[in-house]
Amino acid sequence: MFVLRGTVVTMRPDGTVLSGGAVYVGDDGLIAAVTPSDPEPAGFGNAPRITAGGLICPGLIDLHNHLMYNSLPLWTEPSRTVPWTSHNQWGRAPTYSAQISQPARLLGATAGRALLRYVETRAIVGGTTSIQGNPRGAVPPDNDLIRNIDSEKLGTHDDFIRVSTLVADDAAALAPYVAAVAAGRGFIAHSAEGSDPKLRSEFRLLADAGVVKPQLVAIHGAALNADDFAAMKAGNSSLVWSPFSNLWLYGATADVKTAHSAGVRLCLGSDWGPSGTRNVLWELKVADLWNKKHPVFTDEELVRMVTSNPGDALSGVWPRPIGRLERGALADLVVVRRAAGGTYRSIIEATEPDIRLVVVGGRARYGLRSLMTPLAPTATPIRVGRLSRAIDYGDPAVTWKTVVADLEKIRSDPAGASARAAVTFAALAADGDGTALADSFVLLPDMPAPEVGDEFNRAGPPEPVTIPPLEPLTTGPDWFDTVDANPFHEGLLSGLRAYT
Repeated sequence: MFVLRGTVVTMRPDGTVLSGGAVYVGDDGLIAAVTPSDPEPAGFGNAPRITAGGLICPGLIDLHNHLMYNSLPLWTEPSRTVPWTSHNQWGRAPTYSAQISQPARLLGATAGRALLRYVETRAIVGGTTSIQGNPRGAVPPDNDLIRNIDSEKLGTHDDFIRVSTLVADDAAALAPYVAAVAAGRGFIAHSAEGSDPKLRSEFRLLADAGVVKPQLVAIHGAALNADDFAAMKAGNSSLVWSPFSNLWLYGATADVKTAHSAGVRLCLGSDWGPSGTRNVLWELKVADLWNKKHPVFTDEELVRMVTSNPGDALSGVWPRPIGRLERGALADLVVVRRAAGGTYRSIIEATEPDIRLVVVGGRARYGLRSLMTPLAPTATPIRVGRLSRAIDYGDPAVTWKTVVADLEKIRSDPAGASARAAVTFAALAADGDGTALADSFVLLPDMPAPEVGDEFNRAGPPEPVTIPPLEPLTTGPDWFDTVDANPFHEGLLSGLRAYT
């Protein structure tokens, strides 16, 4: 247990900000009190008291991602001169398999544990404490670096969430999800991704199946209109907005102005490396850029898209509150350096150097060494750009250097890795009970894999596979140059450079 002192940005409905406040974090991974609103709890007399030196906020929640692909760079199809109009198109592009699907599959098959730690590290350095989009295959433990929303058990044996990445074609395909929603499970579903109005039929299928309820989290919704948003509001469902990916691929994004007017709960998601931002902290900046061009949201409303709004979306299915700093909530916190622009503007404009501390489930996982040392003495060093930080993977033998080294082994010998992957998948196909999968921590794709014939991806990756250099943890000049070169977003995303 410990006490974290500073300016507490609670993200409660009334917008309470406590100057000179304190968050009491219990050994049970929950918030015991937030003073001065709550009485000081008993039992904290000898607990370490840490001066945060910034804004204490709820940990950021990324409600849409595909983690397995986040070691890969931004992708454009050279033969494509106009934006795509549907998510059904780009998975068949000439370079998609070689540049996205194959390298991700090979890393997931041969270095799954290291890959997951790499992509979680990429998220946590941006203040993310919970992320959606866990790969299929081996399930990480609850006490991993950050929460994996799809598989998080919260100390129970319950499976709280169902996820549909590939859009269901008919009512029969939706049947398992209908049953899950009826049982109170959450349902996270891609729907209407693209600019083609015909994609609205994907949402209508959800509505006709009766799953547009509080448990539904619809991802993208770029083709939806006022009638669809009215249905979402009536069902108290949530919409996840991924503006960077939408603009990158389709040159257009969801009509969030109409969604906001209808009262739909809006959240943010950074999608994936090939068409997304480094982490949800940068997706918040994309939303800010869009909002400057089309003023709709206050700064507080933007910050709620990565804190209390996704927390509310999960509150109906998770047994503990998240996304707000209040007694009894999950102790997921981030400390952000305070800037001159004000409380919420400080969070919106923050970049990786401004993240001072990240706490997940009451455990300090990443941050300044001066803050990590009293809370996580076994944390190991990590370089984040020019920054010196400390990170706790839960095992002193695991360091950032070992994570990178495991991935670089695969990059340096993709042919050998492919041969090992073929053996793994052959064993998996032979035993059929998941033993080979569990023993080797294999991660499987959740996105289209056109080079694979069966849904379980049991065939080894085709030769040759080229794995690109690992992407840096921080957002820098090379990434911005790539952004500038894509005309689909008509220059809007080039404004991200100004936040550095």
